[in-house]
Amino acid sequence: MGYPDDLKLRSSMTLFAEAAGEVSVFQRVLDKFFEGKKDERTLKLIGRL
Repeated sequence: MGYPDDLKLRSSMTLFAEAAGEVSVFQRVLDKFFEGKKDERTLKLIGRL
């Protein structure tokens, strides 16, 4: 996976993980590909940072 797909995936998985509100498949994708780190820009945009 390369740029910009990696950015889109991380942002989308962050948004969906936040909406799910529990450990979900979205968080597992973040865990596997991004060391569990959510996208800070997405979190700022949705008011979680």
